[in-house]
Amino acid sequence: MKKLLTSWSIRLNLLAVAAVIAAVALRGIPLLTLALAFAVFGINAWRSRKAVSSMRIARTLAALAVLIEVWYSGGTERLGLLAAGVALTLFCAYADVVAKALRIGYLETVNLDVERSRRRRWELPPVIAMLANCLAIAYVLAAAVPDAPVRAATDIVLLIAAVAVFGWTTAAMAEGYMRRRRESHPVDSQVMAAIERLEPQFVIHFAGSRESEYQLAMWLPYFEQVGDPYMIIVRDRYLVAGIAARTETPIVVVPAQSVLDKLLPESVRSVFYVNHAVKNAQLIKLDKYIHVQLMHGDSDKAISRSPVSLMYDRVFVAGQAGVDRYHRHGVDIPNYKFKKVGRPQLHDIRVGQREKLETDRQVVLYTPTWTGLTEDVNYSSLKQGKRIVEALLRRDVTVIFRTHPYTRTNAAYLALAEEIKAMIAADAAETGRAHLWGDQAESEVTLSDCINAADVAVSDISGTASDWLYCGRPFAMTDPKGFGDAYLGEFPLAKAAYLLEPEAHNIEQVLDELLLTDSKASVRAEIREYYLGDIAPEDLVGVFVDQVKATYANPVHKEATGESALSALAG
Repeated sequence: MKKLLTSWSIRLNLLAVAAVIAAVALRGIPLLTLALAFAVFGINAWRSRKAVSSMRIARTLAALAVLIEVWYSGGTERLGLLAAGVALTLFCAYADVVAKALRIGYLETVNLDVERSRRRRWELPPVIAMLANCLAIAYVLAAAVPDAPVRAATDIVLLIAAVAVFGWTTAAMAEGYMRRRRESHPVDSQVMAAIERLEPQFVIHFAGSRESEYQLAMWLPYFEQVGDPYMIIVRDRYLVAGIAARTETPIVVVPAQSVLDKLLPESVRSVFYVNHAVKNAQLIKLDKYIHVQLMHGDSDKAISRSPVSLMYDRVFVAGQAGVDRYHRHGVDIPNYKFKKVGRPQLHDIRVGQREKLETDRQVVLYTPTWTGLTEDVNYSSLKQGKRIVEALLRRDVTVIFRTHPYTRTNAAYLALAEEIKAMIAADAAETGRAHLWGDQAESEVTLSDCINAADVAVSDISGTASDWLYCGRPFAMTDPKGFGDAYLGEFPLAKAAYLLEPEAHNIEQVLDELLLTDSKASVRAEIREYYLGDIAPEDLVGVFVDQVKATYANPVHKEATGESALSALAG
């Protein structure tokens, strides 16, 4: 229930329903109806000012509530306002149809210098959305005017405004539909011209579920160091704001597959991807580019050796482990497709023991992963997390508790995480230990900051484990799925770690190794090079930049070379 109420869509729907109820059942309190409707329109204008069809149900109900209130309070004396209200209600009800028509031949952009005529600018969906939002707020205010002579004037003004806004909107919609009749796949020619002027050397293609912006965000600082012009193609509108807040790179939103065929200029030679989103295939089918898979972390999870990677022309991996991971699971990617680039995200990680005073407590970083999209890849230890953290607190250490960004997408596991955070907060208040949790550990600092601040770590099967491995300090890994004896064969990285049992019953013995004995120091060094290469921290970014430049340094010429990697292994 708490999660539902944190959704703005649910909140506005509830406000709008309350407005309708107030209009029908509480006729003696007109200001209540109008205040609720004003809140709906005002919040929508604030949060979704550029979206024509956002909060469609809430806006429709709010407009209807005001219409009912005006009818009961003024009747036929306010025909002008009633007519404007009917038009606004219909606009809100069919806003998705309006938005679809306005988007024909239109592409949303961020940070791209697009030259448009004045008329064209006024026909764009964000402008229509702004006009409709202003009209909706004015409609509520006009309904609240108490003085009869003034009401007559405001009603006429609002009716004229409604005719102007919706007349202009109808003309823009008609132009869009007429263009569709003329062109099979309309494309925004002004945006295409702006991309031609930009002359990007490569593009990043990004699609995914909500909350997945972090997958691209981890790569943006290093793409920006390449130095050559590039742009980002975002396929899902709900991802735009999160990406735009993290970069000044030009962004083009491309919902339709047909646009991809025409959008990119000849200057583009390579395309980069950071996940296995289904929409990636819509651009990969164009073989005139070098398609490169980066992924969003190096781990032994199934996604990091998915057969889907066979689609790409290049697969960037951190070290030899990334190559062997595919081949060990029968994914026959030829060796020439792999490029070992290390992990540029680790360039600022301090290798070796953390500098600290003798009086400092040891710091333990605990990073439970998320549940995965399906139960078979649910490697999260949050069900055992309370036992793990309780044991840590008994050791008088400082705890950094950092959950995966996707944890919030699963209500059950989010509740487990919140319970652990509450336990850590209570201990901090009681003992004064400077634990880090919540936003302090998850959004105000980076993973590298957390690694640099910790002496040891407890990690699930995730990219965090291999990132931690780079620092060379002790770490433990969890086994919530009960792999047992098969664990090391399935996840070789764990050879460098101390293994927790499925229910973490051996937590005390593992903590003895982490905090006191550390018998795997020499093994870690060997596994570290196998997984992450032998690239020095100061060279990591340069290696990545050079490999990116190599993908577009020469005209694209694709030719399969070399034999099957699997046949070579079999021999």
